[in-house]
Amino acid sequence: MKNVLNFIVTVLVFWIGKEYFSEYVSITDTKTLLIASVLMFVISFLYGLAMVFSLLLIPVGIGCLTTPALMLASLILTPIKLWLLNQYLGGFAIHGFWTYVVITIVLSMFTVKVKSKHD
Repeated sequence: MKNVLNFIVTVLVFWIGKEYFSEYVSITDTKTLLIASVLMFVISFLYGLAMVFSLLLIPVGIGCLTTPALMLASLILTPIKLWLLNQYLGGFAIHGFWTYVVITIVLSMFTVKVKSKHD
């Protein structure tokens, strides 16, 4: 359920950017909007898997090296995903550094987090 909500949030953020801030975010059609959202979801899912495997490797000693690196990467992962979409997905364009910053903040604020059972 969390993944479905995150996907819907991504679609909404891109759609709102396209509709109301078209000078900064340009998406040609609905197909491109959905492809961009799916690609953001897939990259996030793969990052999540890498983080889980890294945490599982901590008892072995390797995770102590990879987990901090992955945590640091999470701070810059969303802008990198957006930049990759901008570069390689035709019909999807983001204009300006601050647009990347704003979209990253908005996606981070509205992304659904998993609540731990220990809380």
